[in-house]
Amino acid sequence: MKIAILGASGRVGSRIAKEALMRGHQVVGIDVNIKEELKNQVEFHNIDMEDTEGVAEAIQGCDVYIFAVIPVLKGLDRIIPVVQSAIDACKIAGVPRMIYICGGVSSWVRPGVYMLDDQKVPGHRQTHKANDAIIGSHEIALEYLRTVHDFDWCCQTAPLWMEENMGGRTGKYRMGTEYPVLIDPENKEISIQQNCHISMEDFAVCMIDEVEQKRHHQCRYTVGY
Repeated sequence: MKIAILGASGRVGSRIAKEALMRGHQVVGIDVNIKEELKNQVEFHNIDMEDTEGVAEAIQGCDVYIFAVIPVLKGLDRIIPVVQSAIDACKIAGVPRMIYICGGVSSWVRPGVYMLDDQKVPGHRQTHKANDAIIGSHEIALEYLRTVHDFDWCCQTAPLWMEENMGGRTGKYRMGTEYPVLIDPENKEISIQQNCHISMEDFAVCMIDEVEQKRHHQCRYTVGY
C-alpha cells in the first residue's frame, strides 16, 4: 500500500512511517521538516497543511492519508478549515480514506462528555490548563468529523499517557470505542494516566493494522494496553 502521513517527521508520525516501511509499504510524508533518518526511505514533500492543491498533488495514488499533527498549530480559528482542507485534498487526489489522530483527553467519561471537560476527573483540567487549546482542538476536530458523511474517515485516539521511551514495540494493544482503554479498570490506587497508556511504537502498530484491515469507518476508536 501507499500511505501518506501529514507530520511524518513528528514523534508519532515518524514512528507510523517506520512501522509502515517495516511492513513493506510506500510512505509519502507531508511535512515542513524532513527527518534525517527517513529521508532516503520516505518521499517527503515540504507543503503547508492548508495548501489543499499542493497536498492533493503530493498524495495522488495513495491509499490513505494519516493526519498526525495538531490542527491548532495554524490557530484556533483554523482548526476546522485545516481538517476540511485535508478531506478536500483527499477527494481531489482520489485518496479514499483519512485517519485522524486525537489526544487522549478527548475520550469520553460519560456519553458525550469529554474527559477534559469533566470536573469529576481530578487534576485533568488543572494539569492540562496550559495546553487547553492544543487538547481542545482535538474535540473541535472530532466533532467536525462527525458531521462528515460523504467521506471515509476514522479517528484513532491516543491513551492518556503516551511518551517516548515507554518500552518500544511489543505488537500488543487493545481497542475501545469512545472511552479510554484501561489496563485495570478496578484499580483505584494508581493514577488514570498510569492505568491508560501505550508506547508510541505500539500506537503505530495499531495505526498500520487499521490501514491494512480497515476496521473502522466514520467513527472514533481508542487505543491502549
